[in-house]
Amino acid sequence: MLELRKVYHYYGKARALEEVNLTVEEGSLDAVIGPNGAGKSTLLRAISGLEEIDRGRISFMGERIDELDPHEIARKGIGHCPERRRLFYDMSVMENIELGAYALQDKSKYPELLDFVFDIFPRLDERRKQRAGTLSGGEQQMLAIARALMSNPKLLLLDEPSLGLAPKIKTRIFEAVEQIKHEGTTTLLVEQDAVLAMEVADYIYVLEEGKIEMSGTKEQLEREPRIKKVYLGI
Repeated sequence: MLELRKVYHYYGKARALEEVNLTVEEGSLDAVIGPNGAGKSTLLRAISGLEEIDRGRISFMGERIDELDPHEIARKGIGHCPERRRLFYDMSVMENIELGAYALQDKSKYPELLDFVFDIFPRLDERRKQRAGTLSGGEQQMLAIARALMSNPKLLLLDEPSLGLAPKIKTRIFEAVEQIKHEGTTTLLVEQDAVLAMEVADYIYVLEEGKIEMSGTKEQLEREPRIKKVYLGI
């Protein structure tokens, strides 16, 4: 479904991504793990067109997309839930959700999608009229994911969904991520919490200083001494 080939991105002279090769198969839940500053958020921003790559190629459903504008990429079927949520905090929960459906191609699917996000996140159903800025951190993350899902994406990009959340809430968010996958939405997740990410992912990429240093299934990476020491603490 998604293919990155030899992707480079620079901020001035600073290298953010270097020769990144990555593929995501339809129906899978893949994860990119790595330390803070490794380039994980830049990677997702490059896929969704928010960062213009300097070299390489990004293809989605067999079509090159790295030369398209962000709104065109969104209409191709890529939903992006950004780091730190980027909600409209003075607007209600329902208004934020409705904005997520702006790029929905088939408006007849709106009621079905609304039921879907409220089934995954029943707290949002209870807080439809509440201002987004008054929600807890976990509820805000739920809302950010729900907003991205309202476009009915073929591919969902999730940027650090556990950032700043308590362990119990992290677990709830990742349960929702698994549910989204089981409902058929292909997902690419970037996450600092390697333990959580590896628990849910079908395939994992390790990004360090802008380069994919290692990749494999959970079982494969757990056999690597460096992964065990640096990312799993064992």
